[in-house]
Amino acid sequence: MYNSFTILLSASVPSEKRKEKYWKIKNAQIQIEEAVIGLARNTFQAGGRLIFGGHPSISPLVAMVATEFDLNRNVEERRDGEGQKPIVIFQSRAYEEVIPQETTGLFTLGYSDIVWTDAKNGEYYLPGKADSRQCAASLEEMRRVMIDRPIDALVCIGGMEGVEEEFRMFKERHPGKLIFLLERTGGATRILAQEFSTEKSIRVIDRLDDDEPVRDERNEFEIIPYGYITALIVQEIQRRR
Repeated sequence: MYNSFTILLSASVPSEKRKEKYWKIKNAQIQIEEAVIGLARNTFQAGGRLIFGGHPSISPLVAMVATEFDLNRNVEERRDGEGQKPIVIFQSRAYEEVIPQETTGLFTLGYSDIVWTDAKNGEYYLPGKADSRQCAASLEEMRRVMIDRPIDALVCIGGMEGVEEEFRMFKERHPGKLIFLLERTGGATRILAQEFSTEKSIRVIDRLDDDEPVRDERNEFEIIPYGYITALIVQEIQRRR
């Protein structure tokens, strides 16, 4: 069986317009991208599956890694017993008119399955209001359908309200399952790490207590080895199965 484990990825780059709550680290986009790419590479290398809600800051990164691994090669052999591919993207119909090109590209090229969920209360996304939360009921329905599936672990990276909501729903629906919080990616994940790091099933795996982080002297930002860190995440998930 190709897909030996399933990881729910909850991630996004925090918005500049809402950073008063979702503290944004310096060079947040670089750090978050490195973390997502590292997780995708290690997951696919180990024969696992990633599932996530389609997001314009995340889908392109997963698409890039999928291309590296040529995930559409021998697709039927890579499907598991449920007929699912190594990438499963959940998308609300409320966003159907603005679905990221990278999301449809992953499907068209054979890298992923897309699971559509119903829009609620007549909601639909308006691009002109990108600085405010929209389609709350529809997104809640999408997350419910997504998180009710069999999942081995949750990984949170950066993010805002959506990451907090997916964390809460996963914790309620999958008690005792592993949750990894990459605190140094900032955003909602940093908030969650500060509040829940003492719980038994929660791992804050990129917290550095003893050593100073490596810094790029030209740009003065932390260089975190997310390729290595996400490899540790995948290893622990595999051990727990």
